Amino acid sequence: MKLLILGRQGQIATHLRELAPDAVCWGRSDLDLGANAADIEARILAAAPDAIINAAAYTAVDRAESERAQAWALNAAAPAAIARAAEHLGVPLIHFSTEYVFDGRQQAPYAPDAPVAPLGVYGATKLAGELAVANLCRTGWILRCSWVFSEHGSNFVKTMLRLGAERDALTVVADQTGRPTYAGDLASLALKLAIAAARNEFSLPAGLYHLGSGPDTTWHDFAKLIFEEACAHGLMERLPDVRAISTAEYPTPAKRPLAAVLAPSRNLQAALGELPDWRSGLARTISELSRQL
Repeated sequence: MKLLILGRQGQIATHLRELAPDAVCWGRSDLDLGANAADIEARILAAAPDAIINAAAYTAVDRAESERAQAWALNAAAPAAIARAAEHLGVPLIHFSTEYVFDGRQQAPYAPDAPVAPLGVYGATKLAGELAVANLCRTGWILRCSWVFSEHGSNFVKTMLRLGAERDALTVVADQTGRPTYAGDLASLALKLAIAAARNEFSLPAGLYHLGSGPDTTWHDFAKLIFEEACAHGLMERLPDVRAISTAEYPTPAKRPLAAVLAPSRNLQAALGELPDWRSGLARTISELSRQL
């Protein structure tokens, strides 16, 4: 089976490369997804993969407000080109999306069919990418996930560890609620899905699904747990003072959804297995970062 992974340096892509070392993996130097869409489609058609996992995206939420063209190219135009190629080849496409397609005003967890209302450019471009995959590819699985973290790449966990090592006290937003997701678990599930779909061993239809497992939390409580794990693994010598602030006290260029918790798709879990609790992924992340010292 020839698997094509789009993306190389991101969190999910790095884990995919570890799990599937024989896959064809294209980073920016191999294929510029911000380039002409016709070129993207032609390159994928020439490669003729048996399955595609798109782990590439523009993820700089705040910068997207001022870099709109780049965000639309990577998150909307590129997925459309990839979807057209997958449709032409008749192969499965696994595409990742985000909770930022919601406005976060709903108190209950969001089901996949809940009304979407992105608050900023990043969410709008990711929604456009979802629609492109859904409308252009009959074998496209769209996996929404939230608060992704890992020992790889840039993410909240690594930012907190850096700030906690530099400061005795720091402030973290406490009125945004979500559910973290370990990138390694996402990569494992996506790979399992791609292989099963390519081999016609997967009966669940293509479409939109939500991923996640474990309790809801806030950024503030997540940060406190990160520091507790870091101290337990010897990565930090002392717990910094983590003070709670509101979103209003920490203004950013892009608006964030306040309560965008995704309700996991039970049918997908029944077919592929439930994601592990994100807290086990946090322990693995901290352990791996400790080992790297």
